[in-house]
Amino acid sequence: MVEEDFLDSDQKDCLQELMNISYGSATAAIADIIGKFAKLSIPRIRTFTSETFKDYIKNKIEEYHICYLTNQLIDGKLSGENLFLIDDKSLKNLAIEFGISEVDIDEDELKDVVLEITNIISSTTSSKLAELIDTDILFSPPHVNVLDSAQCLEDHYEIEYNHIIIISTLIEFEEQNINSELAIMLKDESIVYMREALDKVMEEY
Repeated sequence: MVEEDFLDSDQKDCLQELMNISYGSATAAIADIIGKFAKLSIPRIRTFTSETFKDYIKNKIEEYHICYLTNQLIDGKLSGENLFLIDDKSLKNLAIEFGISEVDIDEDELKDVVLEITNIISSTTSSKLAELIDTDILFSPPHVNVLDSAQCLEDHYEIEYNHIIIISTLIEFEEQNINSELAIMLKDESIVYMREALDKVMEEY
């Protein structure tokens, strides 16, 4: 049986600190690109199995009605896949921050924005995390699906990972707020490496 709490409390606290730094780097990159100040809420870290994660995502889709879900393969010591989930309202807010007129926003524009933001958040966050635990990481190009019902999840995506880490946060701009979730889904051997790396960080500090 796969344990949902595959990180102990100290490891989770350590990861929380590292993700705060890593996600902060991604937020700074977004703010730099659009030329606007952005403030990041403290990321919330939760761990899931594949089954509990499916239920979590389904609940999110039911809550938001329309979600954009992008996936990006990762490779290296941290091997698996990143998922980035953002609801329709937050993505439209983000498109406005990127300078797209509200009247011009359509699904193609939103897909372009979510792919760009996934490249920034997924790649920057994961790269910074890898740097902090002394390893490297590689990425594939991201792909996006639009989900408007919980039933769509099974059609678009089959989750194969036993260990999933969710990072939830709010990015605040002067006029818009962006709710988003980054899921890092790791292969079993990568979880072993993650635990050892977190223990090493705690020993050093």
